[in-house]
Formats: sequence, structure tokens, C-alpha cells
Amino acid sequence: MKSIMECSYQSWPNHDQPPVIVAFDGAVTVYQQQTPTPRPNAFAFEVTFFLQSPQLTALSTRKPPLHFHPYQEEYMRVLEGKLGVEIDGQERVIGPDDGEVMVEPWQHHRLYPATMADATNKCRFLLSGQQSEEAYELDTLFFENWYGYQNEVVLQKRKMDWIQVMCVS
Repeated sequence: MKSIMECSYQSWPNHDQPPVIVAFDGAVTVYQQQTPTPRPNAFAFEVTFFLQSPQLTALSTRKPPLHFHPYQEEYMRVLEGKLGVEIDGQERVIGPDDGEVMVEPWQHHRLYPATMADATNKCRFLLSGQQSEEAYELDTLFFENWYGYQNEVVLQKRKMDWIQVMCVS
């Protein structure tokens, strides 16, 4: 079996299924992936931020809320563009040459487009998380709620409710 590092994007299944999540009027799409990885995953997604979308451009001055996962490691690997990653207050920008980045359980983190202007006009990355037998497993339902709540706040111009954020996390 190939590891995630050995698989090219072209060797993965094409998008013959609709995205599992579409947020911000199409500015963010999330596709379920069946990925060959060296570890069992609770989920594996390909996420795309379309940088020139009006909804995403409106968000360029705000970052998503910090959050954490109590029981699972989370992994991200950029395929195209640049991704901003903040982990426990340390910010960095990662690209395709940076390999996989891991977020450990309980680390406060957030992901966001690192730039709103890019030659491809998108940031595309793989996002996955290890399986867990614990309650509150980080899975597809978590991300539906996470992006769904942020989508409501942005499109309906509501204030972020931190109690709601903690319930999603």
C-alpha cells in the first residue's frame, strides 16, 4: 500500500460524487476521499478554497475561530496554493513542498487561505484525522457543522456565538 506521501493527486478518484460540504456560496468545497494512508482515518477530505469568490474575499480580513479536538490528530497537506495554519499561537504558511502537517489533540488551531491572490486562484489541500474510539470523534459531521455554522455567521452577518463554537468543537 502506498503512503499519502507517495500518492499523487491524479492517482486518486476523480470527483464523480458531489461534494459533501459546500460553504460560503461555493467558495469552499469539500470532497470525501478514499485515500491510501499509513494510518486508519476517521475522514479524508480534499478541501478547495476558491480565492476570488466574493464570499471568501469578504472573509480575507477575518480568520476562522480557533478550535481543538480532544482525542484525535488532524493532518493537512497542501496540493495547490498556500494555506495559513495557526497552531497554539504559532502561524505559518504551508505549500505543496512542505509535506504533511500534524495537529496534536488539544492544540488550538485554525486553517485559512494564506493569500487571496494566487496564480491558480485557489488553495487546495488534503485534510484527514485519525480514527478514535472516543466520543466526539472528528468526522464528516463535525465538518458539516463547523463550516455550516461559519457559513451562517458570514452570510447572515451574525455575531459569532462562542458557546456554539465550543459545542461544534
